[in-house]
Amino acid sequence: MAMGARKAFEELRDAGRDRWLSLPFLGCDGLPKTGQAWVNRGLLTATVFSPPNAGQAVEMLAKVVHSNSTPPERTLTAPLSVPTLAKLASMQAEKLRALSAHGA
Repeated sequence: MAMGARKAFEELRDAGRDRWLSLPFLGCDGLPKTGQAWVNRGLLTATVFSPPNAGQAVEMLAKVVHSNSTPPERTLTAPLSVPTLAKLASMQAEKLRALSAHGA
């Protein structure tokens, strides 16, 4: 959706085009060939990546089989920010320094 919105703004022919395109575009498709690639190309500012959970599921199954226990009712997979939140904060601070330098 973020890339669709970006494309729509790219197709604008009025003065508002540059203002819209200067905003950060945030995606939720953090797969390597799409969302992460768009971040790396600068088309998105960031995206969310939900790592595969097959390994976690196999480990849970092995634990249940070996201990004859019941697995938890709910197990969550933590999403990751691409780039990391620390990197995003650093990028924002850099932009603010650049704006401050131009305004001084």
